Amino acid sequence: MNIVIALLAGLVAFAVGALWYTVLFGKVWMKAVGMTEETAQKGSPATPMMVTLVVEMAVAVLVSFVLFHLDLDIYLGGLLVASIAILSAIKNYMFEMKPFKLILINESYKLVIIMIMTASVAIFS
Repeated sequence: MNIVIALLAGLVAFAVGALWYTVLFGKVWMKAVGMTEETAQKGSPATPMMVTLVVEMAVAVLVSFVLFHLDLDIYLGGLLVASIAILSAIKNYMFEMKPFKLILINESYKLVIIMIMTASVAIFS
């Protein structure tokens, strides 16, 4: 397992998230969570951004660790990890009665970044 590559994959995930939740799906996501532009402007983005960066890097390290130790095809292992993450979140959305668009935006993001992390392990290990 290459920790530097895992941390870089976390940085890439953070960058993809920035695009995902602004340029690509920002307005739809804000509507789905019930946030307005005014609400978004009120809070400081510094703390959520720093926490997100740390979490993405931690997830990348954990994904790398799991994939490195699985006796499976690396991409199948990545899909397995992504499936566990996505399925464990879906139950919460159901009880919270969240809109399908929100589930689709958030969980497809998870799939994309975990597969980016998986590809980094496959290419650089």
